[in-house]
This record gives sequence, structure tokens and C-alpha cells, in this order.
Amino acid sequence: MADRGRPPHAAGPPSGRAPSQASAVRSAEASRVASPARSAAGQPGQPGWTQGPGFDPARMGGPTKRAGNTRMELPPDAYVSDTQKSLFPLRGNNLNTEGSPAVVEINQYRMTKFDFSKKIYQYDVALSPDPDKKAIILKKIWEHPTFKNALQKYNYQMWICDGNKLAWSPALVDRGELRFTVNLDEGRPQAQQKPPRQGNTFHVTLRKTTEVQMSALKGYLEQRVQFNNAVNEALNFVDHLIRQWPSQNLLAIKRNFYKRQQKGRPLIDGTLVEVHKGTYASVRLSHNLNRGGVGLALNADIANTCFWVGNQTVDRLSCNYLAATDPKKWRNLGPNDLANQLKPVRGKTGAWESSDAFKQLRKLRKLKFTVRHPNRTAAADKVYTIQDFVFRQDYGAEGGSARNVKFEHEGQQISVAQYFEKKYKAFLRFGNFPLIDAGKAGYIPMEFAMVEPMQRYPFKLTPDQTAAMIKIAVTRPKDRRADIQSHVNDLQIPNDPYLRHYGVQFDSQFTKVDAKVLAPPAVNFGTGTADPKFSGRWDLRGKKFWKQNFAPLTNWGFLVLDNCVQLNQLKAFSQTFKTTFIGHGGKCTSDPMLLTPPGNVRGDVAESLHWAHQQITTTKGYTQLIFVVVQHKNSPHYMRLKKSADCRFGILTQVVNGRAVSENNGQYHSNVCMKVNAKLGGATSRTVAPWKIKSPTYFPDSRPTMIIGVDVSHAAPGGVTPSVAAMTMSVDKDANRYAAVVETNGYRTEMLTASNVNFMFGQLSEQWKANHGVFPKHIIYFRDGVSEGQFAHVIEQEINEIKRFLNRAAPTQPMPQFTVIVATKRHHIRFFPQKGDRNGNALPGTLVEKEVTHPFMWDFYLCSHVAIQGTARPVHYTVIMDEAKMPANELQKMIYHQSYSYARSTTPVSLHPAVYYAHLAGDRARAHENQYSSDGFNQGGKGHEMIRDQEAKGHLGIMPMATDAPKLLPLGGKVQGQVMAGEERQRAFFRSTMWYI
Repeated sequence: MADRGRPPHAAGPPSGRAPSQASAVRSAEASRVASPARSAAGQPGQPGWTQGPGFDPARMGGPTKRAGNTRMELPPDAYVSDTQKSLFPLRGNNLNTEGSPAVVEINQYRMTKFDFSKKIYQYDVALSPDPDKKAIILKKIWEHPTFKNALQKYNYQMWICDGNKLAWSPALVDRGELRFTVNLDEGRPQAQQKPPRQGNTFHVTLRKTTEVQMSALKGYLEQRVQFNNAVNEALNFVDHLIRQWPSQNLLAIKRNFYKRQQKGRPLIDGTLVEVHKGTYASVRLSHNLNRGGVGLALNADIANTCFWVGNQTVDRLSCNYLAATDPKKWRNLGPNDLANQLKPVRGKTGAWESSDAFKQLRKLRKLKFTVRHPNRTAAADKVYTIQDFVFRQDYGAEGGSARNVKFEHEGQQISVAQYFEKKYKAFLRFGNFPLIDAGKAGYIPMEFAMVEPMQRYPFKLTPDQTAAMIKIAVTRPKDRRADIQSHVNDLQIPNDPYLRHYGVQFDSQFTKVDAKVLAPPAVNFGTGTADPKFSGRWDLRGKKFWKQNFAPLTNWGFLVLDNCVQLNQLKAFSQTFKTTFIGHGGKCTSDPMLLTPPGNVRGDVAESLHWAHQQITTTKGYTQLIFVVVQHKNSPHYMRLKKSADCRFGILTQVVNGRAVSENNGQYHSNVCMKVNAKLGGATSRTVAPWKIKSPTYFPDSRPTMIIGVDVSHAAPGGVTPSVAAMTMSVDKDANRYAAVVETNGYRTEMLTASNVNFMFGQLSEQWKANHGVFPKHIIYFRDGVSEGQFAHVIEQEINEIKRFLNRAAPTQPMPQFTVIVATKRHHIRFFPQKGDRNGNALPGTLVEKEVTHPFMWDFYLCSHVAIQGTARPVHYTVIMDEAKMPANELQKMIYHQSYSYARSTTPVSLHPAVYYAHLAGDRARAHENQYSSDGFNQGGKGHEMIRDQEAKGHLGIMPMATDAPKLLPLGGKVQGQVMAGEERQRAFFRSTMWYI
């Protein structure tokens, strides 16, 4: 132990969290550091006994671990049974014919050659004993001379390994199986020679399991065979083939590759986090067989990733981390002050507990480091891991510091600090900092631990860090293109020996695609028309809303919180708003009440709202709308306000910024007017329908159509709170107004539960029927947030449940035809047009149906918006059901045109409004959790921060396994006590309108 430059464990386990079974075991074993090492022969201390290997060397080792390649982008038919391969519609010749032709380059490199005739054998790799950290051990074994010698006659240089349990080779080993033993202690440099370590010898078994059938992949791409296991095995091999050479030369993290020695860009001051630009690279199926490709392509992009700033001591990193976590408390603290912050504090019961700073410090667990101090004799490159920081009750007020933690050494009790002084003449400057618990490696002083570089920063960035990250990551198309091409060169594809052996060749330039540019629509208003052409922007000057608010604005007022504006400013703002609202066609028949809460409720946001509601109700009638003036953006009051208004009183609220009130800007008023009009049942604008059948409404009376948007959001990583589902539905004949329903959806459950489908669709369809009076003939269902592996589940669990509901509700009516579309922005495809907008981005309406799409299924990429900054990200739409046989021209034009009718914007949005609204409703739903607001919210940014804090304190719960979760508070609330005049009408109206806008 002394040779490794660290003390043994002090007696007793490190403890900074609630005791666990593991810590109890460690506590029982803690005395081993004070006793002689166990004898190699004999039971511990008993001669004549030799420990066996603990496994059968003839058996393939260890418990079976699930193997899977999560990097592969498999098509949706890879996840369904053989009887369902025809579940999804095919593209065929259903391509757009109306858009203007354009040439767009894509950040994808076409694979032009692959030797499908090469023999490829797949092997199972087994180690006995099966190590816990198999990837690390397997890498050492793979590079060991014994392993190389065993495979030398089988073309070792061309063997590829997945780092877990699979390997591929062009050679077939004798009798299909190879067994040998590797001792990792053999062949070490003399300086690293140590006594042999038990468990460092492994029995390796390589067993051929199959021959990879590349012809099966070729047949699938040519649409001659269905997707089967042979196709999956071939794709898995291709993925590892592409990654093998870059992984040997670069740091590989999932699909990203980074230069190990490249200097990162500092985030803010560069003391804590730095940003590294890496290369995203992934093999994808491609619609390029008729364009000189083999049906595959390499999608490459820039990966901007945050890493800890390495090559600094852990104590220095700790200071920087705490300062960033809470600048008010911990910035500019000296080492001694910080050490005092990290010391234990007395809890309510009198026991010693971790301080807030110490709880935050524990977030540094799992960081890797090397040990550096004077006169160290062990290998300097030995890497250790922070398992925890030392804390135990009996260490008292000083905590687990190097001066306070003692253990028996050479017959006497000495502290960790004294051990380093005596053994190495290494003197600590900060002996009062907590020690690092490095597990088997012992206790290490923080100032002797040097943080390893290139370790990902796993936490949510602060608002300031996020703003700095955006400045680094956001680049114009010209710069992004140059960055991608430069980073692809780091992969050294032309020099890749593995690709050369299998005859793989890629185009050296971005793929050029024949795209279409859809004509932008005119935007119709009640008075006036906007023709934005390709600018993607218009304004409301001289225009009246397409539909004025259904409910005249009469019972309304302004509530000022925190005295953030003066009365004369509020009066001017309210009058300007009323004038602007009426000017845009809004109905407003009275002046607002201007309210400042009295002292007895001023400190309570919910009670302030309640007071304002009572004042308006008493004076005017049951409240319709309250403007709430807050001090600044991201106000902490927002969630409590929305919870009370949405679920207690059933009244609409509009939060406005105090600064905006004092500035009283006309454009700001127009933007707020759009939201208020939508909340009161109006519609901002509409676009002309793309159908050949002309109609005064968007959908003709002969084809009454529902549009539905669905999204499910989940708790932040590490959270154990329920998922929240949101469903929106167009309820008017112009498909402009969308009602929404939200509800919890189990835990980490992406598919809508059957009960939620019935509840949500049942609620919304009543509103649709009230405005249409007929049964729908066509339902267009937009689904967000699902991967290819879940496409079939959307049809089987959500669409089929809606059909069952309709059968029960209207058994005599013919079943509507369904068109189901999955929309996603989680991809790395970017457009680089030959003729773009002034920033070099693709024009709004740019449509790509070839090259980057599936070889034969119906999907396309559509860029419908103008990017304000950076490179625009198109939306990937995949049609997974098309009972209505919609022509591509009509479907694509409808999606594009409706992006111009988003209720609160004078620009087209990137995503279809039905999905966008579902995002907004799901985000608002976090305010509807059935718990006290003072306990915090489980969803969204604040919820994410709370979960991180709980994680630091060791308070995380276990994810419930049941699909049932506590319900949200009912939307619109319930009548309490005596019903006020107009109350029931207002609550019902609230549920029917766009309350989430």
C-alpha cells in the first residue's frame, strides 16, 4: 500500500449518506487495514489451504449480460414481428411534385462501395471470471501480448471488438472456438512490477456464433427481403466497423469522437467547465441506391460537449464548483473559509450531519483522478475514482479531514496527514479539507488528487453557463459546414485499414440532394393579409385578428407583485393594451381594475391572486382574466400563480414583466394581444387550405377533420416523478384553435395509457363535436418524442385505443380514416443550400425526400422556419399510418402552411402547431401537481435543480414500477361552497380554450 502513495483505510467505513448494506459490509471489513495481509496459502492465517479460482475454467464466465448496440439507428420495421413488417406505409412514388426544385447539400457522406462478398465471422467473447468492469479489462486483454500471439495466425490486426462480448473477424478459428489464458501481470515494465494480484488472470473463450450475412443487408436495402436478425447483425457489424479505427485514435463517447489533447474552449471563466468540439458520426440507412450509393451513408455533425476542466487538484475544482453552484454563499471564499463550510453541522437531533456545501461536494463522485505528491514511487498514470468524501459521526465537528482521520500504522495511531509527512515528506497545505474515499485505493487528500482531463460534465448548466454555451455552439451554416468537414478529417477515413479491408468507400464531399421549396402561404387576418414570402416574418400593423375573442373582456384587472411598477406606469400600460387589443379586433367592454395587494397578503403570491380575484368578482363579476406584473423574467412566482389560477379558480392569467410595463412598447402589446385573444377563444390568423376542393373553412364540410397533437414529458434524469402526457385537438373548422388536456402518465411511460387515451380523447372530442356537429371522417394524429422502436406501439396502444373509444361512443358511425405522423427534431441532419437566406440557411419550405430518408418508407425532412441564429434544424416527419392515402403534396403543404398559423407568433414555427401546443401544455402541467407549491415542482428546470440537490444529499427515491401515478389537479378546478354567478360558465370556458398559451 505504501508503494502506491496512499494510506490504507482508516478504521470504519466512509459515510456521507444513509447506511446501506454495502457500507455495513465495509464497516465489518474495516479492521483489515490494521491486521497483517492474508497469507497466500492457508485459510486467512491458516497454512495448507489454497483458494480456488471461484469458477469453472471450462465454462464461459459469469452471468449473461444483455448485449445491445444503442448507437445503431434501426428502421421502425426492425422492432416488429415478421407478421407486422407491412405495418408502415411505403413511399413508393408519392413524392412532392409542386415545390420549386433546389439543390441542397446535406451533412452526410454517401457510401459508394462495400464488398458484400467478404467473409465475416461473429464471435462471442467470454471471460472467466467475469469482471465487474468488463470493458476496461477486455481492452487490456485485447492489447496484451498473449492475446495477440493467440490470434496472430488468424489475422489479429483485422479483429474488431465491441468492448463487451462480441467480436468480428475475416478469419475462422480452428473448430470455431479458441481458448487461452491471459495474465495481465505478465509483461509489465520493471518499474511497475508488484506481487502477483489474485484475480488478474483470465480464461478467454472466443466462440464463433454466426457468419454475418452482408447479402441480407443488401437485400433489405433493395427491398427484396424483410428486416430480420441477419440484417440486424450486418448493420451491427457495419456500425462497429466504422467506429473501430476512430476509437483507437480518439476518445469515443457513444456516437461522438474527441481529440484527447485538443484544448477546450473555456465556459465563462474556464475554471470549472470547458467545451470540446467533437465529431458526431453515425451510419444510417439512406435512400441513395439510384444515386451511386449502396443504401448506406455516414451522417457527420459537430458535437459540442461540456467537460470538467482537468489537470487541477480536486480541492481547487471543489472551490470552483461550489462558487458556481451558489455564488452568493461560496464565491471568493478562501481555503480555510471553504474548509469551515465543508465541516459537519449539528442536526435537529443533535447528531452530526453533512453541511450544504458538503452535500454539493458529493456531486463530484465518480470523477477520475491521479495521485501526485513529492517522492511518490508508484506509477503516475494510475487512475482512481472518487467513490465518496469521508464523513462519519465519530469524526465530530472537524469531519473526515486528513488531520482528523487516524488509523493504526506500525503499531501506533497516526493521522492521514502524518502518514504522508512521515512516508513521503509530503506536507499538506489544507489538512482540514475532507478526504477522498477512493474505495479499495484508500483515503486520498484532495490536494494530492489531480483531476483527469476529458471527463464529461454531467449536470444541468446554470442560466449563465447556458447562455455562454449557446454562444460557443451556435454557428452559421458556412462555419458549421467547415467545422464538420474539418472534424470528419480527424476520423482518418481514407487511412482506415478496416474500411480498406472490407472495400468500403465514401464520397469525400457532402451529399447533394434534389430538394423542393414549397411556396410560402399568405397569412389571412380578419382585416388585412400578410405575404411574408421567404422572409419568414410579418407584423400586425393595420391587421385585425382572424377571429376575435369569443368571450368579451369585461371582468379583468392588473395585479402588481413586489411593488415592481408605479401606479402611473401601470395605468399607462393598461390603457395602451386596451387600445391595442381593440385595434386588433378584440372585444373589450370595460376598463381593468388596477390592484396592489394589501400588506396582510402581500408576501403570499397565491393569497394575493385570491384577493385580486375577489376584488374583481365583487366589483365586476366572476373574474375572466388577471394580468400579473412580476419583477423579472423567470419569476419564482410563476408556478404558484398558474397553479392557483388554473386549478383553484379556473381563471385566465397573463404574466407580464415589470420592465415591459415601464417601457410600454407597442410591439410588446401586440404580442401580448395575440396570447390574450387566443386565451379568450379567438384566433390570430389562418392560411388558405391546400386542398383541391375549395371551402370557406380550412377543411371542407365533406371531410370533417380532427388534428391531434400528443407529447409525453418525463422527469429529469435521476427523478422519480410521474411522466406527464399532453393531448391537443383542433376544435374549430379552421384548425386554428386547439384545446388541451394534461394528465400524469405512469412513470417513464412514453405510450399513453389506455385510461389517459379515453379520458383525454373523450374530453376533447366533446369540444370538437360542439363546434362541428358531425362525426369526423379523418383524424390526423401528430406524435412527438417517440423513437423508431416505439412507432408500432403508437399504432397498437394509442390509435387502436382511440378506435375502440369511437366504436363504443358511436357504434353506427363509420370509423374515421387515420393519418399518423411522428415528428422529431432529435437528429443530426442539417441543410446547406446552394441558394439560401441571408444567413446561408435553407429557405422556409425547404423539403428533402431523398438521400437522408429511409430507402423505401415514407418520411421527409421539412424546414418551415427561419433560424434567428445558428444553423436551422429541420423537422423529421415519418408517416406511420395513412388510411386516407393522402397525396404527399397535400400533406406536406398542410404541415408547412399551418406552421404560419401559430397563435402567438408573427413567424412560422419549426414544428406543426399541434405538437408545439402539446409541448406548451405539458410544460404548464408541472404547475398542476397535487402537492404544496412550497414543496417545489417536479418537472421542468426548477424540478431538475431539485433532483440534483436531492441526489447530492442522497435522498433520491426508487422509481415506482406501477403505471398508475398521482393525478394532476383538475383543470379549471372545482366549485367550492356556494356557486358564484358566472363561475361554472367561466370554469367550463377555461377548459375549452387555449389556457396554456
